[in-house]
Amino acid sequence: MRRGSLVGAATDMNLSQPAVSRMITNLEHELGFTLFHRDRRALRPTDEARRFFQEAERILAGIEQLADIASDIRRGSGQQVRVVAMSRLANSVLPRAAIRFREANPDIALTLETHHRREMERWLTGRQFDVGFGPLPIENVKLDIRPLGSTQAVVVLPKDHFLGARDKVLISDLIDENLLALTPDTLLQQQIAAAFMVANVKPRIGMHTSSSLIAVNLVAQGFGYTITDEFTAMCANGPVVVRPLVDRLTLDYGILTPLGAAISPATEAFIDCMKDAFSALKMVDADAT
Repeated sequence: MRRGSLVGAATDMNLSQPAVSRMITNLEHELGFTLFHRDRRALRPTDEARRFFQEAERILAGIEQLADIASDIRRGSGQQVRVVAMSRLANSVLPRAAIRFREANPDIALTLETHHRREMERWLTGRQFDVGFGPLPIENVKLDIRPLGSTQAVVVLPKDHFLGARDKVLISDLIDENLLALTPDTLLQQQIAAAFMVANVKPRIGMHTSSSLIAVNLVAQGFGYTITDEFTAMCANGPVVVRPLVDRLTLDYGILTPLGAAISPATEAFIDCMKDAFSALKMVDADAT
C-alpha cells in the first residue's frame, strides 16, 4: 500500500516477489476478505484493503515509536498529550487552546488530530489518545464524559442575502432557500432535521457536505445558506452574515476520556486550556453579535 507495487514491497522487505505474494494470500485468508484485485500488470487495493490499511497504519506507527518512548523515559523526559477533536472544535477552539498550552508547557509534546465521530470514539476507547473533544450526546459506555460547554446554532447567509437585514431568522423563513446540509450521518444534521420537523418545514437541500467549514465557505461564495455552530461560522473564508435562530437549537460539547483512565496533570492542563478557549470564543461571538 505504501509503495504502490509488489516490486516495491519486495525490495523494502528484502524478499522475493513470490514470497510477498504468498504473505498477502495468507493475510487475506486470515482476515476473511480480499485485499487486492489481481491482474497481470498490478495489484489494485480493494475498498476493504484501504479501510484496513487506514486502521492498521496508526497501530504500526505507534509500535514504531516505542523505542523513542522508552528512550525518553530513560532520560526522565517524554511527557506528551495526545488530543483528538471533531472538526467543529478543531477549526476554532482547538488551535487557541493549543497555543495557550504550548506557552505554559513548552517541554511537553503535543499531538493534535481530528477525526469523525465514530473514529474518535474508537481511538479513545483504544487509548490511542489521552483526551477528546466533541459534540454531545455520545452514548459510549467505554468513555468518561464531562461537559465542555454549549453554543447556539446560527444561520449563515451570503453577504447580500435579504434575510441578513433581520436580527433573527425563523426556520420557516428558510423554506424557499437552498440549504447546504451536512451528510445525514452527522449529529448536527440530525439535530437540524429534527428542528425543521418540529417547525413543520421541509428544507430545500441544494448540496450535502460532511464538513461544516466547507458549508460555511460555500455560503461565502454565494451558494445558499447553512446552519452551524457559532464557532465554525466565525471561520468563514469570505464575507457572510450570521444570524441567530428564533427556533433555538442548543449544541452541547463534551470532554471525552477513556473510561477509568488515570488523567495526567498535563492532560488536565490541556483540558483547562480548552475550557478557557471555549469561554473566550463565546465572549468574542457575543461581542460581535
